Amino acid sequence: MIIITDMPKARWTKQLKVIVDIVYGSDGPITAEHVYWKAKERLPNVSLGTVYRNLNKLVLEGLISESRIGTSATFVRHPFSNAQFECSICHRLYSVPYDLNVLELSRRTGMNVERWELHLRGVCTECEPKCT
Repeated sequence: MIIITDMPKARWTKQLKVIVDIVYGSDGPITAEHVYWKAKERLPNVSLGTVYRNLNKLVLEGLISESRIGTSATFVRHPFSNAQFECSICHRLYSVPYDLNVLELSRRTGMNVERWELHLRGVCTECEPKCT
């Protein structure tokens, strides 16, 4: 269970609490659709629109990160790395431990870096034997 008490702009609803618990309880990147199906187990009347609205609130508040891969988005909790590996065979997503200090990058480049994402593609260890 995740307890976040400082969320100034978003109203702390039961749906928002369930959604943040799902994202923070995930081992890595999770899609809105996966969040929706997990939320439905706890809140049978929750809609996909409610899930999307609450995920967007959490992104705006800086409590989770969003990465776009093609037309779909995945969400990860902070302080997870915003680097992901996508298997080109099974299309599973994995969080990749990669640390990039945006404050240091901003200082070095003179640009105000607000966020970053890194998307790696290749073959995961489970699919690699299938390739040989």
